[in-house]
This record gives sequence, C-alpha cells and structure tokens, in this order.
Amino acid sequence: MRSNFTKCVFFYPKFAANLNAAVAEIEANPIFDLITMVESAKGLMNLPAILQEAGNLIDMSPFRLAAVTFGSDDFCADIGASRTSDASELLYARQKVVVTAKAFGLQAIDLVSIDFKDTESLRRQAEEGARMGFTGKQVIHPLQVPIVQQAFSPSPEKVAWARGLILAFQHHQQEGKGSFEYEGKMIYKPALLHAQSIIQLAESVKL
Repeated sequence: MRSNFTKCVFFYPKFAANLNAAVAEIEANPIFDLITMVESAKGLMNLPAILQEAGNLIDMSPFRLAAVTFGSDDFCADIGASRTSDASELLYARQKVVVTAKAFGLQAIDLVSIDFKDTESLRRQAEEGARMGFTGKQVIHPLQVPIVQQAFSPSPEKVAWARGLILAFQHHQQEGKGSFEYEGKMIYKPALLHAQSIIQLAESVKL
C-alpha cells in the first residue's frame, strides 16, 4: 500500500507541470477547478494524505482542487461489494469521503445511481446524501437532473426557517443572550451556522 501511495504522490508534481505547460499560452492567468475521484479501497484510506499533497502543490499550477467525487461502482468492484438500491454497503465509504473532503474545505460529490429509471430510489438516495453533507450528486441521465437538483436545493420553507432564525439570533445577540428558543428548539451557534449555509446555498442557486 505504501509503495502505491508513494507513486501517487510523486505523480502530482509531474501532473502539475503538465497542466502548467498546457495553459502557458493563456494571457489572463485564470484559475481552473479540478475534481478528483475516489474509487478504490487504497484511495479511500489514503485520501487525507492525497488531498494534503494536492493542496501543497497549488502554487505550482493555475489549477486548484475543488471537490472529491465518490466512484461507487469501481469502489464496490474493488472491495467485492454488491450494489443495492439503498447503498447501505457504502455507508462507511460515503461518510469518510464527506468528512475528509469537508476537512480540506472541498465539495463532496456523492455516488451515481445507475438504475436511472428507478426515480424513487434516486430521490431517497439523493436526499440521504444531502443530509449526510454531500454538496452534490453524480447523474448519468437527463431524467435524474431535476430530482437531484431538488434534493440538494433548500425548500422555500427551509429558507424561510433559516432567515427567521438569523433574524432571531441577531435580536437576541443585541440583548446579550447566547442561546434562545426558536420554533420550539434551543438554538446555539451551530444552528446559526447551519442557517447561514442554507441561505448561502439558496442565493447561489437563486431561490
């Protein structure tokens, strides 16, 4: 495992150099986002070190790492797992991808649903991925796009809840209160951060 990881780490400087050469003729000095994919057991176990190394090489290239995508079918083949509609066999791997990506400030893109005609399973899977912290989901068919977009976009009710919570927090801050009750629940700073992320997402998709 160590030797394979070492080869991967040594690959990055050459990769960055090739990317530099590819954009050397561009005058505007743009920044390009890159998405990496995890699709093996070794890749999953080494993901923190790989992302750390990729981050260290940002200055070598006009490219920056933006997201981590989970390649579920290749991963299942690698570990000998059987795919199911609820993806229960991939729970640990999905959680590790989310936590590791977010620890490095990256987006986390959830697995693809290959049975594109089973829209109900796709909906459940997409909603679960959004609850787990994924910021998006892979699709392989146009029919899947609106279902996934809906699952990862905050509902109008959720946006209204978030706006109200933020206003309530500001009001209680002026009164010197650190926590308060909002719609029957005690609110602390983590809830404020969650509400702020909902508003940010809503604004980014123009809800």
